[in-house]
Amino acid sequence: MTIRIVGQVSLVEATSAGEKQEFVRALCESGMSIEGAISSHAGVHTESSVGGGDLTWDLRFSEEDAVEDFCERVKHAGEGGIFGALGAELALLAPRVSSVELAIPEAIRGHVGVPGLVGIKRTLWLRVLPGTDPAASERFEAETPMLAAAVPAIRNWQWSRIRVAAPNPMTTRWTHLWEQEFETLAGLESDYMASPCHWGVVDRWFDPEMPDRIVDLWLAHLACPATESVLGWQAAG
Repeated sequence: MTIRIVGQVSLVEATSAGEKQEFVRALCESGMSIEGAISSHAGVHTESSVGGGDLTWDLRFSEEDAVEDFCERVKHAGEGGIFGALGAELALLAPRVSSVELAIPEAIRGHVGVPGLVGIKRTLWLRVLPGTDPAASERFEAETPMLAAAVPAIRNWQWSRIRVAAPNPMTTRWTHLWEQEFETLAGLESDYMASPCHWGVVDRWFDPEMPDRIVDLWLAHLACPATESVLGWQAAG
C-alpha cells in the first residue's frame, strides 16, 4: 500500500518552455529528497490544459507517517512557500514557484491495465458544490467511472475523493480528482472528449443548464506527458 500526493504547480511569469522542462527535471530529482518519498514525477501541462498551473507533480510515499510529516511541514507555509518548507534541495527551486496546490487522492475506484505505460496523464480537479444532496453525490460518484468502460483509449484510471480530514491538515477547495492515462494526446482530446458517454451521461453533472448539475464551474483540466505510469505506482505496491 502506497500513498500518493498530487500537486499542480504554477511558476513565475515569463518562464519559457525550455525553463519549464528544466524545472520538471529538477523537480523529479529534488522530490526524492523529501523524507519518505519513494517516487517523484512531474510534467509540463499541454496547451489544451485549463484552470490550473504550469505542471502536475506526483509524489509517492510508502508510509502514512511520512505523509503526515509532509503535511505538517507544509500546512503553515502558504501556497508560495511550500517548496521552501520541504528541505534544502526544493528550497533552491522555490524562487521559481508562484503557487502550489496539493491533494491526497483516496480512490473510490480505479484500474491499471497498462502499468508500464509511457504516455499522457490527465487530471481533472473538481469540486462538488456545498449543500449537494448526498444521494446526488453518490450517483455522480457511481456514474463517472462509466467513462473508463466507454472510452477504450483510457488505459489506466483512478477516481478519487480528496482527503482533507486529519491527519491531513492541508486545505483545498477541491473535493475530487478524476485521473486517466492515455497512450497519446489524441486519446484524450478526441476519443475521450468526443465520447457520447462523456456528453450524453456524465456531462449533465457539470452543465449549469441541466437540473442535475452539482459540480462547480471552476475546474482544472490538466494534461501532461508522463515518463512512466503514475497510476501504475499503486499496482507496483
